[in-house]
Amino acid sequence: MPVSKARPMRLPEDHKSHPEFQLEWWYLTFVLEDEENNEYGLQYTLFRFSNAADSMVKTAWSEPQQWMGHASFHSKTEHYFEERLAAGGVGNAFVKTSPFSAVIDNWSWTSEGASPFPAALAFSINQDVDVALSLSTHGPFIKQGESGYSKKTRNEQLRSYYYSQPFIDANGTVTINNQSFNVKGLGWYDHEWTSHLANDSAMGWDWFSLHLNDGSKLMAFRMHSLDESQVANNTASDTRRTQNEIYTTGTYITKTGKAETLQQNDIHIRPLKRERIVTEKASDKNNTKHEAEHSVPTSWEISIPSKKLKINVSAFKTGQWNHSLFPYYEGRVSISGTHDGKGFMELTGY
Repeated sequence: MPVSKARPMRLPEDHKSHPEFQLEWWYLTFVLEDEENNEYGLQYTLFRFSNAADSMVKTAWSEPQQWMGHASFHSKTEHYFEERLAAGGVGNAFVKTSPFSAVIDNWSWTSEGASPFPAALAFSINQDVDVALSLSTHGPFIKQGESGYSKKTRNEQLRSYYYSQPFIDANGTVTINNQSFNVKGLGWYDHEWTSHLANDSAMGWDWFSLHLNDGSKLMAFRMHSLDESQVANNTASDTRRTQNEIYTTGTYITKTGKAETLQQNDIHIRPLKRERIVTEKASDKNNTKHEAEHSVPTSWEISIPSKKLKINVSAFKTGQWNHSLFPYYEGRVSISGTHDGKGFMELTGY
């Protein structure tokens, strides 16, 4: 099903799952501190795929809906990550709204009503990390783009329905190797669904969710995409990424929740420094391990002249790479410049 302005986003109805679309995700990220001011980054994500997108998730499941869960936790010195896969219709992976719950196996995000918040979030990562958080909000949901219609390219060939909750307060405990810490901090929630990003023209994106020290918020991204002629020519991927279109947009949100969509000429995002990330992968029939190298831009400059905002956004540590079925960079960032702050950065396609 296409994403269309003729079918506007409706909340709270659209907190639900949308199985008629090929891709959907419910995405939580947190910037947390413990009682000794140690910093942590936390991610909990539930993805839904339909069989129409089976080029992305190849399984033998006949159930049309398939699910994937990602959980990631960073301290300054450690990274814990786990990925789970499940078939729909079995009962161990789902999103429901009476009350709201987003579950895969024993990972659970549950609220008391149809809205995702207030809620309780509980999950473990590889039996090394246990997370138990209470989530509340102090601001409104934000419909991204044009009332939730989010275009990813100038010609709107790539587009999605997209809204956020950037005003989450989190508190609870994190237990790392049997040692528990009381934590609190800020969270960000994105819910997005589309049938337009499950094709070869979507090369990846550079995405930022930022909590600024004056209480304002910023969502920004650069979408990398190919035109139809590049897809047809099947150009080598390394060359394609240097020749593709980069579409830039974002949303500036005041501390009271007033949102302003930023157009291409309103916001400027440029990489400053790159990080070399080397991972192992099994790439032949003998399951032999081979190294894969990723050159990832992990330091950026973002400016919005109309807001007198010019900031540097940098990874708060090295190696924030999720080595998953679809490898990508996801991690906490620090902010300096005209504004201080903290947030998250996601980089895909590298």
